[in-house]
Amino acid sequence: YIDRTGKLVVNPQFDYASSFYEGLAQVQVGQKWGYIDHTGKLLIKPQFDYGDRFLTGFAKVEVGKKWGIIDSKGKFVVKPKFDNLEYFVNGFALVAIGKKWGFLDNKGKLAIRPQLDSAWSFFEGLAAVQIGKKWGFVDNKGKLVINPQFDTAWSFSKGLAVVQ
Repeated sequence: YIDRTGKLVVNPQFDYASSFYEGLAQVQVGQKWGYIDHTGKLLIKPQFDYGDRFLTGFAKVEVGKKWGIIDSKGKFVVKPKFDNLEYFVNGFALVAIGKKWGFLDNKGKLAIRPQLDSAWSFFEGLAAVQIGKKWGFVDNKGKLVINPQFDTAWSFSKGLAVVQ
């Protein structure tokens, strides 16, 4: 890492290093990933098979082919048990077990168990979800508000959602 004058600030020591997000950068040492601050100090030791960037105070990490979520101290908020997961958006994170998707609430608890074929994040209180080959919309309790009837659906914005 260099500063704006080109002066070396953090000596080369990582196999990979990213840009800083929310004050932390993910770094790879050997086969493990951890996080440093702007001085190069390891704040979260390399221990993950992969570590993604921090967003809204959390980072997605992979351990043994399962995904979880850590906070900025490296503490698991969601233990690695999902085959895939997305960042929290509007209080919910998409998670997958096998090929089925569901949602975690902002406390890391399952709000909607993985049962959906695909889904988008919640916007304006609804999430577009695919059940079988059709798309509809659920509320944050998993209740179908608009039955699956569309070939494709996108998230709501200003009270409207594009559907096909």
